[in-house]
Amino acid sequence: MSATWTKNDTRCMERALELAQRGLFEVAPNPLVGAVIVDADGHIVGSGWHENFGGPHAEVNAFNRVNAEDKKRLHDCTWYVTLEPCNHTGQTPPCTDLIARHKPRRVVVATVDPNPLVSGKGIMRLRSLGIQVDVGCKEAEALWQNRRFIWAMKHQKPWVVLKWASTADGFLDPRLSHQRTAKSGGVAITGEQARATTHRWRAEEMGILIGVQTALVDEPALNVRESKGRNPQRFVLDPHHRLPDSHSLFQETASQTKAIRIVSTDAAGSENDQHCRWNQQEGISGLLHRLHTDYTINSLLVEGGAHTLNSFIAAGQWNELKRWTSPQVSEQGLLAPTKPHNAVLPPFGEHDGMAGEDQWDHWIHTDSIESLKESR
Repeated sequence: MSATWTKNDTRCMERALELAQRGLFEVAPNPLVGAVIVDADGHIVGSGWHENFGGPHAEVNAFNRVNAEDKKRLHDCTWYVTLEPCNHTGQTPPCTDLIARHKPRRVVVATVDPNPLVSGKGIMRLRSLGIQVDVGCKEAEALWQNRRFIWAMKHQKPWVVLKWASTADGFLDPRLSHQRTAKSGGVAITGEQARATTHRWRAEEMGILIGVQTALVDEPALNVRESKGRNPQRFVLDPHHRLPDSHSLFQETASQTKAIRIVSTDAAGSENDQHCRWNQQEGISGLLHRLHTDYTINSLLVEGGAHTLNSFIAAGQWNELKRWTSPQVSEQGLLAPTKPHNAVLPPFGEHDGMAGEDQWDHWIHTDSIESLKESR
């Protein structure tokens, strides 16, 4: 690891991180990666990011944006990459091959790739060719940016984001819990601006999960209608197969596949829906491993209801928490979960804000921060 970084190192890596973020809605389950190529005078001559899953990597896109005249001087350039260049053939050729062909004087990498196919091998190969490789510039920021990918690689389960909305006096639903009946319809606690932000949060994650009671009562679509980005894969936690096959979540549309029902291993099945069999003795952790292994889910948004959210909290199986608080006061209803004691503010980005009249706040599990630090 390099002990110090120049102002130009910091500036160029910050630019690469900004570019990487542009792939947020498009590249999963791949990581976010940005790359910047800088000439001997410190001027950026090429930049790019990984734009879509299966497409060219950031290094290739940055190289392709270098003009013909500057390509003649690539041996005098420095490449800044937010994640270690790959050294294996997957859906695209190794990025180390591209870099090695032009043998730049230096490569700066924000963080090592945790993927066992890559981890350290790309850096080792470039150094074996006599190229100076420095690692660790803006490393903490790079780890946070790719927290979903890094967590899934290390733990073989998705990064879990809990989300709920409550009234100012702490209720998820202004109706009393015993009044909640199937198809009674959801009650909007937050306004239109908050809903648009929630849809963006959905688009950021690969999967979305709710409990069977929420599905029965609210019949949510769980899709992305008011933000750019892809619809997440929908999951319904329905261990005892209570939800009818005719439910709207199990109807396929042109823009979204059927939801996957998570059922207990001993529950009766159906030929008309997709099942994820879950041994409840394995707990929430076992379920998350299954979602990652069987469905390649690197990140999961859990939207409720109260029982499901509290189950994840009690099991300690969560990484982030995003809450809405409405100015409404209901004085009765279904109580919202309590913010866990081990929730702390995130290390980067905003941790609270307003959308219309609704306030949101953002928290992260202390163990998740420690896990990211261990990746350094």
